[in-house]
Amino acid sequence: MGIKKSIALLGARRTAEAGDRGAAVGKESSDRGGAAAGAVWRGRAALAGVVAACMVVTTIAVTGAGANPVGMKFAQTGHLIYNSTLGTVFRIDGATKNVDAQVKVPSAGPGTTVVQTDKSGFILAQGRTIEFGKSDLQVADPLPAPATERPVVMEAAGAAFAVYQRAGAVQRLGENPATETLGGALGQSVVTSTGTLWVHRLSTQELCQLPLRAERIACVAKVTAGHTGALALVDDQPVFVDTTVRELRAVNGDGLGRAMSFAQLDIPADAIVAAHDVAGRIAILDRSKNVLQLVDTSQVVSGRPSAEPVVKRLRPGKYEQIASSGDGVALIDATDDSLVTLDRDGEPKTRQKIPPPSKDAKTAKDERPSLFRGGDSRLYVDSKAGEHSMVVEGNGEVTEVEVAGRGDEKDENKTTPSAKPSQSIKPSQPVKPSTPTKTVQPTEEERRETPTPANPPKTKRSDPEREKPETNKPKPRNTPRKPAVQAGRPGAPGDVSATPGDGSALIKWTTAAPNGTPITSYVVSWSGGSRTVEDSDRSLNVTGLTNGSSYVFTVLAENRAGRGAGVSSARITLGGAADAPVGLTTTDWPEEVMLSWRQPDLNGGRLLRYEVTQGGVNESTTAASYRWSGLSTGSQYTFQVRAVTRSADGRVLVGSNASIAATPGSGADGTIQISHGRSGDYTDSNCPEGTSGCAFILLNARNLAPNTTYMFRAYASEWGELHDGGFELETDADGNLTMHKFHNSAVGQQVWVTVDGPGGHFESNRVLWPDE
Repeated sequence: MGIKKSIALLGARRTAEAGDRGAAVGKESSDRGGAAAGAVWRGRAALAGVVAACMVVTTIAVTGAGANPVGMKFAQTGHLIYNSTLGTVFRIDGATKNVDAQVKVPSAGPGTTVVQTDKSGFILAQGRTIEFGKSDLQVADPLPAPATERPVVMEAAGAAFAVYQRAGAVQRLGENPATETLGGALGQSVVTSTGTLWVHRLSTQELCQLPLRAERIACVAKVTAGHTGALALVDDQPVFVDTTVRELRAVNGDGLGRAMSFAQLDIPADAIVAAHDVAGRIAILDRSKNVLQLVDTSQVVSGRPSAEPVVKRLRPGKYEQIASSGDGVALIDATDDSLVTLDRDGEPKTRQKIPPPSKDAKTAKDERPSLFRGGDSRLYVDSKAGEHSMVVEGNGEVTEVEVAGRGDEKDENKTTPSAKPSQSIKPSQPVKPSTPTKTVQPTEEERRETPTPANPPKTKRSDPEREKPETNKPKPRNTPRKPAVQAGRPGAPGDVSATPGDGSALIKWTTAAPNGTPITSYVVSWSGGSRTVEDSDRSLNVTGLTNGSSYVFTVLAENRAGRGAGVSSARITLGGAADAPVGLTTTDWPEEVMLSWRQPDLNGGRLLRYEVTQGGVNESTTAASYRWSGLSTGSQYTFQVRAVTRSADGRVLVGSNASIAATPGSGADGTIQISHGRSGDYTDSNCPEGTSGCAFILLNARNLAPNTTYMFRAYASEWGELHDGGFELETDADGNLTMHKFHNSAVGQQVWVTVDGPGGHFESNRVLWPDE
């Protein structure tokens, strides 16, 4: 019989009949006794029972206490971890570093991985996949997994992925599930923010993609046979790092793209490559020498020259895992199971021991700590048995989270901090219940009717009734009034959104529920930084960001009781409009003008076209030049050129203008000079067999239109046209061309060349072809 368990919800309300909090807690414990396998939301003493929500697999955007979570939009943030000792899945809020939800699944067993989408969660036990549905709050029956090995998991918008590397199987989980067994082992896989999975088939050296809505994997490129390497993402664009020839290649749906060599580096074939870039650089780990190398990818991504690689020697160790948050690097040293974090330049930040399993822990035979990058770009390091997780922010700051404090099952009233920060952060303390101020004295009746807090403050009161010794005489029972609401942490902000700008992002949100005490501030955080704003603020413009990079922003509220749950925006990719085209020049001819320029900084975007404007007329081209004809010779015209780009998140942006004035017909005429060039070893109609003196014509064209194609033809006085049809040749950025072309053996004949194109027809000098 399959497992089918409902996930129980604990509401925000407490029954008015409960005379004190201890009785209410006892009643809840009793109610839960028959549903040990259901989900449990555990109220903490500081919250005084004002906790409501549902489990499980992603952050719930709650704007007020007691809101019904069904049908709400789920933001894919935070992290799920399976504690095999307790047989429970726990959710960690990445922003607050608190464990805020749990569900009992004792049958999953050690070595279990949990992964999430925006609507479901999946427990990947050995040989089984168990789904948590959020719309009906139920756990579905287990389904067979493609393999029994522990998969590599990834999360992206709308989907999660499990890659069984040894078995060569791929499983997409979510609303559009798909499973493919490719056969043969798989290398490192990556998933873009739009949900496209890329895999590397080691047996065939193919690079294959599975778009979010596609039903089958398509292999679109092939790596050279025998080469080693790994897939990675740079600004959400897949690349292949070839460690054999030390080359970086862009990858897209059409195959392999632009290439960049880093042959100057000493990188072994078995080097480990981080799956995500570090501020535009690929992190490559040489395990044999304990060396980290950061390779700038500008040449591949944007066509700009790449900076020199950064090479950093690490402390001796056995480094087996590496991951990037986008602004820093984390590694696991298996020598002593330590977490090591580095900044974007490879400088050390922290080194912290990963907590070992408890004496009662249930672990798999080959289990080891795991390093995982979440959908919020934070890194999560899960200890063996899942009893602890370490949250790594983009700046390298580490916070240790104990997953379900030991003894929780026995003592519901025990309150312990859920997060143990690194040295730079003070642990949060339990919040004491509110007490009356000194200027307002409660009445005798209020003292009798107010429930006693779980942890009463140590203050003196003049109360004769309290000072009397206890007797067995039953106390009169008073009819209680509605208990006073105790202060709790604030709720979550609503409608968190992020709008990309030029090196900036505008973050907006709506008010969070104060839960008994006023909100004092809001905190906006992202990979690489955070800002605290006033309680009245509902937006923040974050500047100093990197165009072309992707960001997720998390907003949470604070009051005197502490920090509330964070809500994250959708991932956005920054990119401003392109700069003005560089080096705009003109070449003037009768009735026409040739404009030429160089590509500007596209600020992270992809070039769609150039727009050339004159007198209200707009023309477009994809080349870095344009010939504007039909003008009046001797009249002055003003031209404007700008680049139109598409940002990584799909926006079409119009760049800045470059402007220049030109007068058709005022330019100098082009020229073409020829001479006898280098010898050629050919036997064809231009150098017939039995003739001598076969050589090239050396062309020297000057003052033609820059970056423009012209038709060149060569002639001999007796043979006529050489190389029938001629050649289309392109001038350089200055309108010049120097080239050996038109081999021939027309010894004793007059030889010349003509040129046709913008500006008219040009004819060269004539040369008597020598026999040499």
